[in-house]
This record gives sequence, structure tokens and C-alpha cells, in this order.
Amino acid sequence: MNNTLLSLTISILFGIGTFLILRRDIVKVIIGLSILSHAVNLLIVSVGAFSGKDVPIITHDEVASTNTIFIDSLINGIFAPMLNGTNPTQYVDPLVQALVLTAIVISLATTAMIIILAYRIHEEYGTTDIHKLKRLWG
Repeated sequence: MNNTLLSLTISILFGIGTFLILRRDIVKVIIGLSILSHAVNLLIVSVGAFSGKDVPIITHDEVASTNTIFIDSLINGIFAPMLNGTNPTQYVDPLVQALVLTAIVISLATTAMIIILAYRIHEEYGTTDIHKLKRLWG
């Protein structure tokens, strides 16, 4: 995917999420938070996942046959094993995918909790408009 298109998509998602967060309706705020969290996840993946091209899964047979040394070369952007006597292989950093997966799970749980709270507010007061709720609470 083109980096310009990806950057444009992320910025549009940020804009839509921010716009929805500033609305008066609680449901729109919840949708805006969800879109904003997806934009953040896309940003994290786009920053960290495109530095390499190989998967950092090495079997025991590969380590024994290629004399692999497990060192990092931050200058060259290598965060995985290097092979002796050959050019270093560019691996994709798996930490980015792990962080985004964790963020998705946390975002899902948070969104579910906020939806339940919005449902209870609607049951109790009959509206999800923030200004009407402010008047009802005094």
C-alpha cells in the first residue's frame, strides 16, 4: 500500500473520530472513540511494521545449520537474529503486532463498558443528549 494513501487514511480517521467525540450525543462520542482508537492502531502498525520483509520465526534446525547469532543492530534497523558470514536479514519487529493486538482487546473491553453505561443512562433518563442530561442533573 502506498504510504501517502495510508497517511491520508489515518488522518481522515483521526479527523472523523475527533469530530464525533465533540458531538452532543453519547452514542456518537462512543463511535468517535472507537474510530480514534482504530486510527491510533493503524498509526502504530504503519510506523513499526514496514521496516522488514521476513517473519522472525526461526526453527531449531535453522539455528544449528546457519550459526545464527542473536544480536540487535539498531544502526541498521535489525531487531532479530543475524547470520554469520552473510548479509543481515531484515525482519519485521513482532513487538508492534503484539502491542496493537493488546490495544485492540483493551479498546473492545472499554467500548463494551461505555456502551453498557450509555444504555443504563438512556434507561434511567430517557435521553443520551449531554446537554439535556446536564439540565436533568442540575
